[in-house]
Amino acid sequence: MQYTQSLQRLRDRSVRRCMIITLSILLAVLLIGTFVTLFIIYFIRYRTAVSSPLAYPNFVCNQRPCGCPNVNQMKFSVPKIVGGQDASPYIYPWLVTLTDRHRTDPFCAGFIISSNVILTAAHCLNERFSDQIEILAKIHDIRNFQGDRHAIDRWIVHPDYRINDSMHVNDIALIKTKKPFAKDLQPCCLPERQSNSYPQAKSQAVISGWGKILVKPASRMSPILQHVVLPIVDRKNMKCRQYIADSDRQLCAGYENLPIDACSGDSGAPLVVVERDGDEGYFVAAGIVSYGNRQCDASISSGVYTRISFYLDWINATITSF
Repeated sequence: MQYTQSLQRLRDRSVRRCMIITLSILLAVLLIGTFVTLFIIYFIRYRTAVSSPLAYPNFVCNQRPCGCPNVNQMKFSVPKIVGGQDASPYIYPWLVTLTDRHRTDPFCAGFIISSNVILTAAHCLNERFSDQIEILAKIHDIRNFQGDRHAIDRWIVHPDYRINDSMHVNDIALIKTKKPFAKDLQPCCLPERQSNSYPQAKSQAVISGWGKILVKPASRMSPILQHVVLPIVDRKNMKCRQYIADSDRQLCAGYENLPIDACSGDSGAPLVVVERDGDEGYFVAAGIVSYGNRQCDASISSGVYTRISFYLDWINATITSF
C-alpha cells in the first residue's frame, strides 16, 4: 500500500513537471512569436522611413524642353511651406498661382505642362467659376507682383473626382488659358509612362508654394515662395496607408519625425523628383499637393499627393480635347 502511494506521488510529480515544461515551451514560443510579429510590423512601417533632412538635389540641366530650373546649383537647409525656406526668385519657371481676379494673394497653385495648359488639384476649383479666377505667372514675392496675368478659357476636372471621408480621390484638373504663357517660361516634365508605382519610395522630392508657414487660425500665406525637400514614403508605411483612399492613384511624402509638410494654400502645386539623363538631370512632376492633417505635420501622418503617372492617359486625352 505504501509502495503504491509512493509510486502515485512520483507519477503526479512527473505529470506536473511535464505540464510545467510544456507551459514553459508554449510561453517561450508565444514570446518569440510576439517579438517576431512586432519586428515585422516595425520593419514594414519603418524600413523606408527617412528621419533626417535630405539635401537639395544638385544637377545640371541644359537645353531641355521641360523640367529645367532657373538655378542649377544652390545651397539648401531645412529651418516653413511648413518647415521650408525661401526659394531663389523664379527658380521654378513652371510654377503659377490661382487667384481671384484683380488680386495677387493665391488660394492654390498649379504648374505649366504645355504652352497654355496647367495642372492643378480638382478641389481648388470647387464652387468657383472660370471668369472669377486668374492665373499668375512669373511670381515670386506676391507683395511685389510684376508678372503676367492670364484669363482662363476653360477647365476640366477629372470626371471621377470625389471627397471620401475628407480624402480627395482623383484630385486632378486641367486649366487652359486664353493666351499662351511667355516664351521664357518652361513647362515641368511629366512622367514618361502610365504607372501606379512612380516614383520609388525614398526618392528625393521637392514641393514649393505660397501656403501657410505657421499652423495658426489667423496665420497668412507666405508672401515669398517657399520650398522644401521631402522623401517619398512607401505606401505600406502606416502613416501613409491609413490616410489614403487608393495607393495606385495617390502617393505620400514626408519625414518620419520632422514637422514639415505642405499646408493650406499649397494645394495644386507639383511634387517634383529628379530624373537623370547621363550627366544631366531634370525635374519631373510626380504628384500634385492634395491634402494632409490639420497640423501640416507629415510626422503625424504623411502628406498625400495625386499620383500623376496614373493619369497620363487622361491628361493626354483631355489636352487633345481642349
